[in-house]
Amino acid sequence: MALTSRLHNSFFLKIFKDHLNTKDFMRTALPPQIVEKINFDSVQFESTGFVDDSLSEHLSDLVVKMETVNGKDTIDLYLLFEHKSYVDRNILWQLLKYQYMMLEEDYKEKRSFRMIIPFVFYHGHSSWNISRTFTGAMNVPEEMKKYLLDFEYLLYDTKDFDLSQKEMFGRNVYLMSALSLLKEHRTMNIEKFRIFARYLRESGIAKETDTIRLLFRYYIYTNEVEEIEVVNIIKEEFGDEAEDIMPSLGKKIFNEGKEEGIKEGIEEGAFLKAIETCRNALQSGLSPEMVSKITNLSLEKVLEIKDSLNSSG
Repeated sequence: MALTSRLHNSFFLKIFKDHLNTKDFMRTALPPQIVEKINFDSVQFESTGFVDDSLSEHLSDLVVKMETVNGKDTIDLYLLFEHKSYVDRNILWQLLKYQYMMLEEDYKEKRSFRMIIPFVFYHGHSSWNISRTFTGAMNVPEEMKKYLLDFEYLLYDTKDFDLSQKEMFGRNVYLMSALSLLKEHRTMNIEKFRIFARYLRESGIAKETDTIRLLFRYYIYTNEVEEIEVVNIIKEEFGDEAEDIMPSLGKKIFNEGKEEGIKEGIEEGAFLKAIETCRNALQSGLSPEMVSKITNLSLEKVLEIKDSLNSSG
């Protein structure tokens, strides 16, 4: 079943707008020198209503506000999360513009400028090969860089994660399961799913039905799988607990998947046709912007398909 970029983003936000998940993730993913200065009990999610339309389809709209103690002073720190499922050459520009808009809000409100750390969460399959600094992406002499506007973003690449890292992320099964699914979207075959389902059962969260349902739905959305195979594995691995998770387990998951697909406004057949048209148009040399207009796919989805074509080529 095909998945649009909005479904990727929806899953990401459902995981990371959970306070415990975000705290456990930051404790592992942030540099130790930053972690030791953060008061994790102060974590809040900041409103991002000021994001304009030009950025709304790119940004995950997740800004985490927390406090850090510097001597006797308590200072607000903002972690700007940007989530990517493909290598986006525009990332530095997007992060720059988002930071500017946040600081502009501070200026208009006549308050001190906030501290902002850009953070890119990447779960694509190609290597992330974009400069980590703004000036690093410029073709300028080294001696001039110190005079130019610059920033550096933190990067977390799910390629560095696997479920064997049981001592990381606060042993948070929910978070680690989500990271595994994000890492292996489009590549988790049915046998890998069996291992994943077994991990969930052995971790003891089978009775957390909303969590289990969210994880299984995302797996189904992001991988080409047969309904009967998925249902059989769930029944085999969870045994009697399968019916305790939810009535008519498989049918409920797949029906919800269809309903959510309809909400996205693209029926599966039309979507697959648009994907095929997109591939053909890209291979013929049309620009991603033009392909997006022709197919009615989002530009992000077109760039994701272009990235997959480049990888396979």
